[in-house]
Amino acid sequence: MRRSFRSTRRLAAVGVVAGLAVLALVGTASAPAATNGSASLTAAHKCLVMTGSGDPAFVKNFNPFTATGLPSGSFVQGAFYEPLVVVGEGGLKPVPWLAKSWAWSNGNKTLTLNIQKGVKWSDGKPLTSLDVVYSLTAGHQNAVMDRIGLTGTGNNVQSIRAHGPNTVAITLKTPDSQFVAAILNRQFVIPQHIWSKVSDPATFTNSNPVGSGPYDKISRFTTQDYVFSKNPSYWQAGLPKVPCLEYVQAASNDSALALIQSGQVDWTHNFVPNVQGAYVSKDPKHYHAFYATSAYPISLHFDDTQYPFSLPAFRKALSLAIDRNTVSKLGEYGYAPPVDGIGLGGLFPGWVTDPAVKEQAKAAATYNPTAAKKMLTDAGFTYKGSSLIDPKGNPVKLDIHVISGWSDWVASNQIITKNLSAIGINSNVALEPDWGSWQPNAYATKNPTLLWEMGSQGSPYGYFYANLSQNAFIASGEDGSPTGNTEHFADPQATPLLNEWKVTLDPKKQQQLATKLEKIWLNDMPIVPLFIGPRWSTYSTKYFHCWDTQKNFFGDPIFTTFPDNILSFTRICPGGQAGA
Repeated sequence: MRRSFRSTRRLAAVGVVAGLAVLALVGTASAPAATNGSASLTAAHKCLVMTGSGDPAFVKNFNPFTATGLPSGSFVQGAFYEPLVVVGEGGLKPVPWLAKSWAWSNGNKTLTLNIQKGVKWSDGKPLTSLDVVYSLTAGHQNAVMDRIGLTGTGNNVQSIRAHGPNTVAITLKTPDSQFVAAILNRQFVIPQHIWSKVSDPATFTNSNPVGSGPYDKISRFTTQDYVFSKNPSYWQAGLPKVPCLEYVQAASNDSALALIQSGQVDWTHNFVPNVQGAYVSKDPKHYHAFYATSAYPISLHFDDTQYPFSLPAFRKALSLAIDRNTVSKLGEYGYAPPVDGIGLGGLFPGWVTDPAVKEQAKAAATYNPTAAKKMLTDAGFTYKGSSLIDPKGNPVKLDIHVISGWSDWVASNQIITKNLSAIGINSNVALEPDWGSWQPNAYATKNPTLLWEMGSQGSPYGYFYANLSQNAFIASGEDGSPTGNTEHFADPQATPLLNEWKVTLDPKKQQQLATKLEKIWLNDMPIVPLFIGPRWSTYSTKYFHCWDTQKNFFGDPIFTTFPDNILSFTRICPGGQAGA
């Protein structure tokens, strides 16, 4: 139900000094550094140069199933491995890809995909319906390859079969109105003749990937950068327009900022405080920022099976205790608007229609520490001096873990912990040194933390499914990312409503079910939504144009977000252009 978590964040770590070392590297990465004249500058940017931040030394791992948390795997999904269909951010109209068309039949239980003809793998072998069937069913070979939930308790797939070289029929057990947007949208296609021979897909590094995508060759790889080169035999004539993609290491937000300020990097997805002054003003004709806010919320997560997080009153009191407006204004520099207690205002505001639900959702997120204290004492909590004591007699402690270089989240957590301390909770910001130390515990919520929400783009179904459905439930201590159930919570009343939603194609019925689920959500507060998770993109039109912008919005502008990133990789045009 989810896309890669890492694709939604901008990493940061250690500081400007390391960034200066990267600056020296990038000067030689694509071509000799420019001296004078636009021709030499353009030559220096033959490749579209990108960076993240907080990246460790690069290792040559291009496994599209397991390496997406590594710099090497940041966009191998999209560049090498292609989707069947692209359902972009904000419920945009689906874009056919390897599946050039599709149709429902058999009472909306059979989805027939018509696969593009003439597509070849980068080793010259044809891509056929057998590769698509294999990709869809690869979870049977190894669960790490399961992109559509075949191995999960909520599996709704009855059969997947090829009919000739270019047709695939997927038959479901029951109709599923969310299947294309929420499930098929996650799938990329891999070559059966390669992956069926891999003994352990979980540890396979795939150092020389064979794909069908717009880029098909790793033309350079070092511990600090790599280059993907254009597929000269790509099945879409004239695409991609950019001859190569380059990813370079940046040690922190500061070093990434130095790279884009200097013009040595064209595109990044890092948080930039005062982006207008820090970046855009350095070259107003060419430097731009697009922070899309049509997105799911960033929320406070904890393991709801663990006391006192298991108490709904405690979770709801935390929501009242947090000053979202200050978090948004100071922690997120105003780029991330606060949300209500449901959290759908950024992406799906039209789905919260009941006036009473709207009012309750607003109240649940209104900063009111006095009401928070009363809710806690009504639920059996007490105070010993200024310290909150839970009903079992224990002082309440809640440290929120975050990577030390994620500057905006560190600042936001400092505000949140101060808010929680004001209602008697012993709360501090617990800094983690890097992604590797933070991510495993965060995804299993062994520690309280902020996390981003992702779900289906066609409707909020996936959001409610991930956080409320028994079919999405992930046991305590386990990685919740396969379904998005990182808080380890389910409501038995919500599950049948979600099952009804899945099988109905009636928009009115779906809306009625959504309202019921919203009421359950506000009663449970399984997570605490705080602010919209902007889709950060700073980019330069000095050497490239046709960017994803507010006026030319075609999908998530973050280059690590699959499948939206393939739209950017095939639409961005070479050549400088003043303006956005």
